Amino acid sequence: MNLCRCTPDTSAIKTADKISRPLPSPGPGLSLAIASVPMQPWETPYDASKAFKQGTIFPSLDLPFFLTGGGTNG
Repeated sequence: MNLCRCTPDTSAIKTADKISRPLPSPGPGLSLAIASVPMQPWETPYDASKAFKQGTIFPSLDLPFFLTGGGTNG
């Protein structure tokens, strides 16, 4: 038994329709981005327990994370 008296939400249908259309290009001779990904040499990965704790299996990707504020208080 459906007690809801609301109209169906069709926003998902409208969004899906927009996605199926081709996206506009930035213009002739222009590109959106160029990716540069350095090669990562193979190295012995961490064991499973350390990898889970560190968030990566590769020691060379185990980098420090520093949390800093973006503004001043006051």
